Amino acid sequence: MLAYALGQLDPVETAQMEAALQADPALQAELQQHLDALATLLDELDLSTVEVPADAEERLLARVRAEGAAPSLQTETASSAPAAGPAPLESGSNALPVRKKAWWIPAGLSLAAALALAFFLRPAEDPVSRYARLPGAVAQPIGTPEEQLGTIVRLTDGRVYVHLKRPPADGRTYQLWQIKDGQPASLGVFSGDGLLTEGLPQGVTLAVSVEPLGGSPQPTTQPLFAQRV
Repeated sequence: MLAYALGQLDPVETAQMEAALQADPALQAELQQHLDALATLLDELDLSTVEVPADAEERLLARVRAEGAAPSLQTETASSAPAAGPAPLESGSNALPVRKKAWWIPAGLSLAAALALAFFLRPAEDPVSRYARLPGAVAQPIGTPEEQLGTIVRLTDGRVYVHLKRPPADGRTYQLWQIKDGQPASLGVFSGDGLLTEGLPQGVTLAVSVEPLGGSPQPTTQPLFAQRV
């Protein structure tokens, strides 16, 4: 995802990623979230008290282009560079004046480093929130206000995401059923990760039962709930 956002994938990898994005609205939301996190991170950088050289922007862009175009060349150059000339901008170097390091910390991070920082430091979003954030998605709780079992999220394309708060017991699995004319039809089994269905008609009734691993042809336990979505 990071390499795609930075345009570092080759044409084949780019096409594969774009196909995956088109097929998965949640993946689109994840990409947008990464970009929003980067924008927030950059907006929060306070450069008013930092002395930035006049050519800082051009030097940064040149470095990012060089790193993306020839990463192996950098390693060779670093090991064989002569002592004379400007020292490389490395955090471990003691040869750089303090003034130059000061602007590099907040403003000299490359786009890749800033995006990676935003990605790894940001708490991971749970699947329910990710699907519920999609445009037009409708989330509804499962259970009663006193005891909510989980959440159902209906997407605009008819797909439904079902998630229960507690994972099933060892050796058991949740099984999702669509109730048609009073008869249950299995939509698949799931555990703590939840289940995303194919497109379902509006007003369909869904139910979840606890079954042996692998599921059952028909429910073998009392459904935990039955709910229209």
